[in-house]
Amino acid sequence: MSPISETELNAYVDGESFPERQALIEAWLARNPVEAARAKAWRRQDQVLRATFGRILSEPLPPGLAEAASPTPANARPVAALRPMAQARPMPATHPCDARDRLALIAAGSFLAGAGVACLAGYWIA
Repeated sequence: MSPISETELNAYVDGESFPERQALIEAWLARNPVEAARAKAWRRQDQVLRATFGRILSEPLPPGLAEAASPTPANARPVAALRPMAQARPMPATHPCDARDRLALIAAGSFLAGAGVACLAGYWIA
């Protein structure tokens, strides 16, 4: 098992790894050329993506998307406001469908599935 996880390697490539782990990651990459090549490819990919789409990062978000992405959307209600609605409709203690009803539904479903398989088998044989 590697002492450096893929998540930690991604953070290193993005420049977001913990400073105290950076020297360890660099030493590990020096001993593992395959992983070093993979990290280098990720860096190149990041550079290409930023060169291609970097200008989009500076554009403002559309109003609807900005509102949806905000931590507290304008139409959000606190959880305490939702509790009265939940208390207004109490849930039944038991499901209205008892064991006999469930057994009948299972039997009917099994029959229909078997009939469907028999029809398909007859169609394939013919």
